[in-house]
Amino acid sequence: MRKTRVLIVDDDESVCREIADWLVLHGMDASWSSSLEPHRMQADDTLDVVVLDLGMPGTDGFQIIDALAAIDYPPAVVVASGQDQRIIRAAVQSAVAAGLPVLGSLEKPFPPEALLALIGNRQRPLLAKAIDPVAAVRILAASGRLMGNLRTAFQSKRRLADSAIIGYEALLRLTIGNVPINPEIVFSSALDSATRLMATGVILNDALRFASQLSDAGRPVPVAVNCTPNILCDPAFHAMVEAALATWKLPPRTLLIEITEHETATSFAELAAAASRLAMRDCGIGVDDFGRGAASFERMTELPLIELKIDKAVFWQCVDGEVPMAMLEQIIQYCRQRNILSVIEGIETQTHLDRAIAAGAQGGQGYFWDRPALVPLQDGVLPT
Repeated sequence: MRKTRVLIVDDDESVCREIADWLVLHGMDASWSSSLEPHRMQADDTLDVVVLDLGMPGTDGFQIIDALAAIDYPPAVVVASGQDQRIIRAAVQSAVAAGLPVLGSLEKPFPPEALLALIGNRQRPLLAKAIDPVAAVRILAASGRLMGNLRTAFQSKRRLADSAIIGYEALLRLTIGNVPINPEIVFSSALDSATRLMATGVILNDALRFASQLSDAGRPVPVAVNCTPNILCDPAFHAMVEAALATWKLPPRTLLIEITEHETATSFAELAAAASRLAMRDCGIGVDDFGRGAASFERMTELPLIELKIDKAVFWQCVDGEVPMAMLEQIIQYCRQRNILSVIEGIETQTHLDRAIAAGAQGGQGYFWDRPALVPLQDGVLPT
C-alpha cells in the first residue's frame, strides 16, 4: 500500500523538519520546500497533500493555490499559516473556489498532531464547513473561472390536461468543490453587471442549443431562459439574443424569456419597453415566480406576456388553506381572458395536480413529473 505523500511548503526549516519527521514516524512520505514549482508537478499524480504557509518571503500563497488548481492532478490542501485568521479564511475560500480539496486550516504554531488529524481526513474534505458561497462565487468571477463552472439544467413544463411536455426551462447550476451554490448569487449585486450578463449568455446559448436538438428530434417546444430586469434592459442582451438565434438557426418564438423577481434599479417603463422590443421580434415574454418579491400585478397587466408562472410558495399556501384559492383562480381567469398561459410551479403530488387543474391552470412544472436534469448536450441525449 502506497504511503500518503505530503509536501510542506514553508520557509521555516526547523519547523518543517520537525513536522516532516513526525509525519514520517506515522507512516507517511513527507518532505518540505521553501518554494513550489507547479510545472514540475504537472505529470505527478502521486502527491496527496500540500501543507501551505501563505506568508513566505517573495511568495504569494494565493498564487500557489491558483497554480495548484491548474495542474492535472491537484493535491488536497491544508492552509497552515501564521497570518491573521481572516487572511487564512480568504485563502481557504480561494482554494475551494478553485476546486481544490481543502482539508482544513491551522494557525501557526500548531502541534503536529493537529496536522496529522487533518491529513487523516483527506478522503473527506471539509468543504461544506469552509465555504462562504458569496465569497466563493466572487473569487471564481475575479479569477475568470466562473463561466467554466456554470452548468445548465432543464426541467419540463407540462400541460395539465394530459401531462404532455409543452416546453422546458433552462436553470443555472453551480457547484464549487461538491457544494451546490444558490444560483441567485450569480445574478445578485454580489457580482458586477458584466459578469451577470455573461452568465445569462451561457444559459441562453445552452438553452438554444437544446432547443435546436429538440427541433432536430421532431419535438420542437419553447425553451425558457430566466432574465433579470436589469439584464433585459441591457442593449447587449438584445444583441446576444439575436446572435444566439442566428447561431442555432431558430425562429425567435423558440425562446421564452422569463423575467425574474430580482431587485432592480430599472424603471418599469424601461422594463416594458425592453420586453416589448423583444416581443415585437416574436420572442416570448413571461414572468417567473409570480407572487414573490417584485413580480407584481403591474407586470401581469402591462407587459406583453404569453406566460405567467405562479410561484410554488403561493400555490402551496392556497392548497394548505393559508391563502384563499379564489385569489389564485382569479389570476388564472385573468390569464385565460388575455390568452396568457398560466403555469403553476411546485406540483409534486397528485393532490397538487388535482388542485391546479381545479383552479383552471393550463400548465404546471414540478417534481411530480421530473427534476431539473443536466442534459449531456454534446451527445444529443434528450429527456423523455
